[in-house]
Amino acid sequence: MAATINTKNIFVVSLGGIAGSLTRWVISLVIVEHTFPWATLLVNYVGSALLMALLLYVRHHKEPRWWWRPALGAGFCGGFTTYSAFALKMDQYFKAHNYGSAITYSLASLLGTYLVVLVTHESLKNHWVKP
Repeated sequence: MAATINTKNIFVVSLGGIAGSLTRWVISLVIVEHTFPWATLLVNYVGSALLMALLLYVRHHKEPRWWWRPALGAGFCGGFTTYSAFALKMDQYFKAHNYGSAITYSLASLLGTYLVVLVTHESLKNHWVKP
């Protein structure tokens, strides 16, 4: 189902994006990254789980609120998670010839988020199915 671009969708995606970005920023203030990008990894894990949970919920409900997917999916999760921070950190690791950290971080990010999505899917896939 293709999303339509209209004023209501732009508004809810914007609000979700603001909330997601602010939440990510607060987490970065609480979890200061000195040696490893723990805050970035955490938001990407949490955002991946939230997006999978949202998609499963929407799939199992015939008429979810019209704004949930654009506001929470594209907006909040899009503003909350951060692939660009991952890419910048990888660039820093490579420029510093810190290949061990680059490999660790890339595996933790790529495989870790996939595992989070898989576990979330398996945990919730039958949660909202009506008997």
